[in-house]
Amino acid sequence: MRVLYVAPRYHTNQIPVMKGWLENGHKVLFLSQFAGTSEDYTILRPVILGYSALFEIVMRIYVFLFCRNEKSAKKEYDLRIKAGFPPLGKAASYIRRFKPDLVIVRERSLYNVPFTLACRRRGIPCILYNQSPLWDKPDRDKDWKKRLLLRFLPRKRMTPVLGKPNGECVILPDAAFVPFVMEPYCLPEEKEHFLRGHINVLCVARYEKRKNLFLLIEALHDLIFKYDLCLTIAGEAVDANQKEYYEKLQKYILKCELQDNVLLRKNLTRKEVYQEYKRSDIFVLPSTRERASITQLEAMSCCLPVICSDTNGSACYVEEGITGYLFHDNDKEALREKMEKLVRDKGEISLMSKAAWKAVMEKYQFAQYYDRIVELMKE
Repeated sequence: MRVLYVAPRYHTNQIPVMKGWLENGHKVLFLSQFAGTSEDYTILRPVILGYSALFEIVMRIYVFLFCRNEKSAKKEYDLRIKAGFPPLGKAASYIRRFKPDLVIVRERSLYNVPFTLACRRRGIPCILYNQSPLWDKPDRDKDWKKRLLLRFLPRKRMTPVLGKPNGECVILPDAAFVPFVMEPYCLPEEKEHFLRGHINVLCVARYEKRKNLFLLIEALHDLIFKYDLCLTIAGEAVDANQKEYYEKLQKYILKCELQDNVLLRKNLTRKEVYQEYKRSDIFVLPSTRERASITQLEAMSCCLPVICSDTNGSACYVEEGITGYLFHDNDKEALREKMEKLVRDKGEISLMSKAAWKAVMEKYQFAQYYDRIVELMKE
């Protein structure tokens, strides 16, 4: 099969999927709007398609008039994602030359309209991929602008976020749950627990406010007097806001005299991040309203039980009491309680680590992803 992906950027969570396609003899072309600050092209190098010349002129005018600070720069970024338009000639050329059997476009955006229309003309199956939950509020897309846009986007949608089946939410029409793909990075028999005699806790997250890293350190502070704990935070600190947050964390750690228990690492390579996973015993992601993080599955693939917030879109990958725990969002006491449930029993950590690895092997391999994609193509 020849598969074309169109997305804002080549995200880390796509790497196992790309590897699965290629190792099974398929052809893949990945077109992205821009390159991110930390991307790994070991498996596949995307084509940076960019934007149309007219859109770039409009954006230069917009930036000159309205984008004079960091906050405005985020507005520019959001506008590019939602309203950016591809160079039509180049887009048509890639479709014509690659001749895809399937096209998967990321996000409900104007950028994907030309690709969807081209697929309709040529009879190519086209699937929309985003991270809105499968179970969602029925009035989500009632706004006339959204409804108009959706007429020019693929009918079928896939998402790696399950959501919560409660009274307010339903499974939206033509939506399907297609989980993230994750290859195993550390076999249970290779896993070394409690290096240097500590229970080693790991968090992988950008250095920014919504990741709730201060909350994690506060929860740890409450436990270090009872348990031998060490925390490593590995994250991205590239822009000014992230660097400022990183420095505040460092000062807070010194103020609390936790420098012997907390280590901050920044801007690691993907290989270095996986070394941190392999050296750790527990993974904690305290972020609030995380749309969908791949780090839980990365941790599970390295035999780590996971603790994350119940508002995390990827919370559905954590089986309560089996592969980890969920805590109430933004609640330090709830986070501390779940952490203590794990750290007070090293035997429980070992059991959960094996269960986490088993879940990755049984539920989140490329074979399951491929089968679900083929079903969607037939539909």
